[in-house]
Amino acid sequence: MKEFVRERVKAVLRELYGEAVNQSVERASFEKPKRKEFGDLATNVAFLLARDLRKSPKQIAEELANKLRSFKEFEKVEVAGGGFINFTFSQELYSQLLREVVETDFFISNIGKGERVLLEYVSANPTGPLHVGHGRGAVVGDVLYRIMKLTGYKPEREFYINDAGRQIKLLGLSIFLKAVEASGGNPKETLKELISSGVIGSDAVDEKEECRDCYKGEYIKELAVKLLSKRRDILSVPPKNAIEICAEFGKEELLKEIESDLKELRVEFDNWFSEKSLYESGKVEKVLEILKGKGFLYEKEGALWLKTTLFGDDKDRVVRRSNGEYTYFASDIAYHYDKIERGYDRGIDIWGADHHGYIQRVKAAIQALGKDPDWLEVVLIQMVKLFKEGKEVKMSKRAGNFVTLRWLMEEVGVDAVRFFFLLKRHDTPLDFDLDLAISTKSENPVYYVQYAHARLCSILDKAEERGFKPSKENLNLLSSEEERELILRSYMLRYELQEAALKREPHRLTYYLIELASALHRFYNKHRVVNEENKELTESRLFLIEGIRRVIEIGLGILNVNAPRRM
Repeated sequence: MKEFVRERVKAVLRELYGEAVNQSVERASFEKPKRKEFGDLATNVAFLLARDLRKSPKQIAEELANKLRSFKEFEKVEVAGGGFINFTFSQELYSQLLREVVETDFFISNIGKGERVLLEYVSANPTGPLHVGHGRGAVVGDVLYRIMKLTGYKPEREFYINDAGRQIKLLGLSIFLKAVEASGGNPKETLKELISSGVIGSDAVDEKEECRDCYKGEYIKELAVKLLSKRRDILSVPPKNAIEICAEFGKEELLKEIESDLKELRVEFDNWFSEKSLYESGKVEKVLEILKGKGFLYEKEGALWLKTTLFGDDKDRVVRRSNGEYTYFASDIAYHYDKIERGYDRGIDIWGADHHGYIQRVKAAIQALGKDPDWLEVVLIQMVKLFKEGKEVKMSKRAGNFVTLRWLMEEVGVDAVRFFFLLKRHDTPLDFDLDLAISTKSENPVYYVQYAHARLCSILDKAEERGFKPSKENLNLLSSEEERELILRSYMLRYELQEAALKREPHRLTYYLIELASALHRFYNKHRVVNEENKELTESRLFLIEGIRRVIEIGLGILNVNAPRRM
């Protein structure tokens, strides 16, 4: 209830002293007193205002308390300890909050004030299937989008397709060599021929005379076989052209697979943006011309460099290599400039933690273009480790060197995948227990929350069979400590969503739902909901049950996890 009381204090401050003092409220503490007789909440805001208002903390506290006592939500507002303000909540407040929980969209707010935000996440190279790390980033981005939409932002979702450059050429080469092998040829001999004809460089082969950086895994063989079934002539096409055909085919097939996996994960995008389009439209050249005109580019050893050290980077960065090829950094500059030109007020990129060192150079480039580097926020996603029967699962046969997202979804189900990916802060490594994720015990957090919802539905259904329905007529009867806790926790969904949006921390929602389910368990163990001898209390408690049920359903809905009525 900290934010609820903070809002009331801010309203009184505006009335008494004007807008200027509201910054002090943001810095003030609103904490539960150590001793129960001091009320439900206490604030030190009067001490923070004393210097600016040139009054004693106690005088300010008295002025505030006199106004705050007019709010029916407070049973008592007292001044203590030379300037602390203690609040005791009224029963009317609990009744009011519960009515809002059941009857209104209380969880929707406008802290975003219509800010246009472009959320870019996943953005996996279309050179292989999605792995579990991509999945965690996808869920973080998707739930953050949903939360921001409910808190007054205007977010959009974008997937950046890395479909240009070296990795796509390597994909083409990998598929081509597998096609040779599938047709009875010798990939090593083919590599030698490609080098001798100048199609690839000699550095493409390792000490085993195999392709040094080619993609491994069964999926490359699958793509080669599929291509051969469609293009039987592929091996008779000039090798350079054949590799290009293989690259385009592989990219398109893998993009279909990526999109299918994301759809299965219940993740969608408003835009799919092609890196290749930045080159085809001339946007890479355009942005480099802008930087050149500002004097931030220079040539050295045949390469073109950006003076990122002028803007806080530890060294300057190459944007065009000595062989004339543009770097990934060049297209990333053009991409972020394109985002800014599209009119977004802020860009939020969700990257893997291994991209930590890349943040400063992108921010430096944005600043070099004359924009505020803080326009860009980067959310880093830490790695996921999977455990089964106490042992780490490290790779799948199909992917070769990692576990695919598809395998994980098939193993434990999408509900568990989405919930478990948000069980820890995104910047903390996650140990994903596969056995726990499929268990039907209270230790499984997603089962625990879903079962709470099903249990509440069952209570309501059985009560209706016995002639009882939720009623708001006697909510003053809900005065026990457990009932008050449930009401406050239910209403706190509003502020948890606000905090999650402001701090870009969607995991706060899973924490909140687990704590709410736990509070429900404590209430249920101590109090009977249906009491044949007390209709008014029964129907008031059913109204409370409906409120909690609705909050859990809303919370799971934001997570895009099912809220079953029966389990």
